[in-house]
Amino acid sequence: MSMQTILLVDDEPAFQRLCGNWLASLGYVVKVAATAEQVHALLAENSFDLVLLDLALPPSFTPDEGLALLPAFAPVPVVVMTGHADRELALRAISLGAWDFLPKPLDPDILRVVVDRALNKSRLERELAVWRARALPDDNSMGLIGISAELAELRSLIRRIAPTDVPVMITGPSGTGKELVARALHAQGKRAGKAFIAVHCGAIPAELFESELFGHSKGSFTGADRDRKGLIAAADGGTLFLDEVGEMPLPMQVKLLRFLQSGSFFPIGARAELRVDVRIVAATNRDLAVMVEEKSFRDDLYYRLKGIQMRTLALADRAEDIALIAQAIAARSTPPKRLTAAAQEWLVSHAWPGNVRELQHCLQTAMALAGEMNEIVVDDLALACGEVASDAPVVDTGLLEEQVAALEKRLIVGALNDNQHNHTHAAKQLGISRVGLLNKMRRYGLRE
Repeated sequence: MSMQTILLVDDEPAFQRLCGNWLASLGYVVKVAATAEQVHALLAENSFDLVLLDLALPPSFTPDEGLALLPAFAPVPVVVMTGHADRELALRAISLGAWDFLPKPLDPDILRVVVDRALNKSRLERELAVWRARALPDDNSMGLIGISAELAELRSLIRRIAPTDVPVMITGPSGTGKELVARALHAQGKRAGKAFIAVHCGAIPAELFESELFGHSKGSFTGADRDRKGLIAAADGGTLFLDEVGEMPLPMQVKLLRFLQSGSFFPIGARAELRVDVRIVAATNRDLAVMVEEKSFRDDLYYRLKGIQMRTLALADRAEDIALIAQAIAARSTPPKRLTAAAQEWLVSHAWPGNVRELQHCLQTAMALAGEMNEIVVDDLALACGEVASDAPVVDTGLLEEQVAALEKRLIVGALNDNQHNHTHAAKQLGISRVGLLNKMRRYGLRE
């Protein structure tokens, strides 16, 4: 294993020599710098595992000299050393990216512990980045399974938008994979190595929302027995996904807007303002434009969030993707299972008002019903979806497939006749969308 390298930044030669020799005796490689110019020169030619930074550097010998260097070290952990041991200075340093803060003169035992912890943090973050990279899909689907033209356009838009920091608003019916799109945006972008924090705005009680989002200081309210980092701070450097943002209470909309405008916020009970860098991706199944007109959603927040708009479609509007999604879900089971041709046809012809979420639930139940069998048949699916299964066993033959297709065709023709060939009304009767009905009519050669 290669030796870990520490950059020691201090303008005092005696301290450089004493501290540098002590760190070297512990087995570290140490490089020293006394000015900002020397720091930048070393950073250009070397990589470091840790930085020990004195804030009072030339030419002014004030803490501002060292503070100005902090952003240049990211993402390497920085331990600040200074004789100006005041609380406000420590908070400023940490808000600018410092990992820890030690007052001079240094206690060698404390320094040893802090250095060890900081280097462990750096090692773990590198290992985590490697595992995250390995976990990324090795194909171009981004986890969005399907062959429909609409899905291909969505993938293309994700590739274009992901490398930017522009806010994104994802709309679409419930259960259509809006969070999956948000995760693809994160994984394909420059923040992929950082945190992806999902906040379900409809699942947090209104009275706890501010604390969950912004965090709080110890003693700020009854029960606050310790400092707690909020979800926004946890997403620093990464992506904050606001799911079902239309459910956010109006008072919190005001506070969120202020953060989006300034990039900073005060945790509850704190006097020090925190600045974080996050990309915002929001999602909703509601019409926010209508909510703005109804005064139930702030117009200024709406315009801040909407940025680039993406839309996920109901399964009924991309029926050609249903079998592929189902096959992928079944293949991930333990042991993997396959769907018979008749089962696939049954899934494609079925109405899925709950979209992918409902399809996934149905398949998981059907796989449990299939037990040790490696195939999922129509009876398993029908029972899983709460329908009456046939008494006779289902045989996977072309004749059965023809019978299923004939039944679906007969139901479609009946609905069209019942509604004087009105596509919208017929689709409603069948429990599918108008686009889904038209797709099925084309498949069966029915007159539009």
